[in-house]
Amino acid sequence: MIRAGLLKLGGSMLGQLLAADPGQRGPRLPCGQGHQAEFTDYRDKTFDTVLGPVTLRRAWYHCAACKHGLAPRDAELGVAGTSLSPGLAAMNDTAAAAGPFAKAAGLLEDLAGVWLTVKRAGRAAEASGAAQAGLARERSALIAGRKLVPMPPSPVPDMLYAAIDGTGVTMTAKETAGRAGKGQDGRARTREVKLGVFFTQDDVDDDGYPVRDRASCSYIATFEPAAVFGDMVKAEGIRRGADHVRQLTILGDGAAWICYPDLGVTDLVPVTWLSRWCPGGAGGTAVRVMRSGIVIVFALRVSVTMTRVARRS
Repeated sequence: MIRAGLLKLGGSMLGQLLAADPGQRGPRLPCGQGHQAEFTDYRDKTFDTVLGPVTLRRAWYHCAACKHGLAPRDAELGVAGTSLSPGLAAMNDTAAAAGPFAKAAGLLEDLAGVWLTVKRAGRAAEASGAAQAGLARERSALIAGRKLVPMPPSPVPDMLYAAIDGTGVTMTAKETAGRAGKGQDGRARTREVKLGVFFTQDDVDDDGYPVRDRASCSYIATFEPAAVFGDMVKAEGIRRGADHVRQLTILGDGAAWICYPDLGVTDLVPVTWLSRWCPGGAGGTAVRVMRSGIVIVFALRVSVTMTRVARRS
C-alpha cells in the first residue's frame, strides 16, 4: 500500500512537471519529409512510466501533404510511436532478457509495482531489440568500412582473443516456416544464432591455464547471415584495439562460414581468402599464422583450450 501510494504521488508530480511544456513550437514546423506541418490543436496522450501512467496534453501538428500528424513533445520525451517511457522500456528490456515474457511481466509487477500484460511486455521488448540491433548493424558497418574510427582502448592490451561459433536456438513453428531442417521430416525446429566474444587473458591459474580477465568480455550475437555477422566481428575487433595489439588470436571450429571469406574479417585477417583447413587428427588443434601477429586457431573440440601460438618477436 505504501509503495502504491508513493508511485501514485510520484506519477502525479511527473505529470505536472511534463505539463509545463506542452510542446507548442510555433504555427508550423518541418514534418520530416520535406514539408511543413501546421499546428491544429492540443491532444492528450497517456503513456506508462516507472511511476505509473501519465497523461500529457501536447501540441499536435498535421501535414497536409503527408496526411499524417505529429507531436514534437513526443519525440523530445522519447515516447513517439510508443506508450512506454524510455525508463520503463529499459526496465522491461532487462526483465525480458531474463526469461519468457510472462516472467518479465511478473518481475515488473513484483519488483517495481508496474503492471503490463504479457503481450505488451513482449511486443515492447521485441521492438526495442529490433531497434537496438538496427543501430548496432549501422554502427558496425561504419566502423568496418573505416568511416567511423573509434578511439583505441586505454591501455591497449598485449594480446586480444576472439572466439567465433554458431549454435541452434529452438524456435516456434512460425519463426522456422520455410526453412529446411536436419530431421527426417525435413522441418526446421531451430535457427542458427552466430556468436562472438572478444576477451583478454593475461594471467594463469595454479595449473598454468590461462584465466580470462575479469570484465574483459564483449559479446556479439545475431541471426543475420555470415556477411553481416562478419562486419559486426570486424567492427568489434577494431573497437577493442585489434589494430594496435601485439597479437590477435581468432578461435573457431573450422566451419565453412567461419573459414571462408563470408565472415568478412579481411581487415583483421589480411589474406585474400581463408581455406577450409581442418586438423588431421580427431580432436586435434590446427594453427595457421596468417601474418605476423595474427593467428587463426581451429579446434575440433572445445576442450582443446591450450595452444601454443606464434608470436611477433
